[in-house]
Amino acid sequence: MRQKKSNLKYRIEINWSSEDESYVVVVPELPGCMTHGATPEEAIKNAKEAIEGYVESLKTRKLPVPEPLAEKKFSGNIPLRIDPVLHRDLATRAAIEGTSLNKLIEKRLKRAV
Repeated sequence: MRQKKSNLKYRIEINWSSEDESYVVVVPELPGCMTHGATPEEAIKNAKEAIEGYVESLKTRKLPVPEPLAEKKFSGNIPLRIDPVLHRDLATRAAIEGTSLNKLIEKRLKRAV
C-alpha cells in the first residue's frame, strides 16, 4: 500500500478571531484555502483536511498542485535590477563597511525579514 504524502508540508498560519470566536487557519501557499477550529489542535486537524480537499480539487480539475515551499530547492541567486543611484549607494556602504555588496544586501534583507 502506497503511503499518502503529508499535506502539512504547506505553511499554515493560525490566528485567533474574536469575531468568529475560533482559531482561523490560512494556507498562504494555496490561495483561498482556509478553515477554523475551536482549539489550535482542532484548527490544525481541520487544516489537514482542507489542504487535502484543496489538493484533490486541483487534481480533479487537472490544475497544477503547487509544490510546498518547504520542499522547493532555492539556488540562492536572485537576478535583481535596481536604480543605479541605489546601486552606487549600496556599493559605497559596502566599501565603507569592508564587505562585499552581496554580503551587505544579504545582511540588510535578513534584518528586514
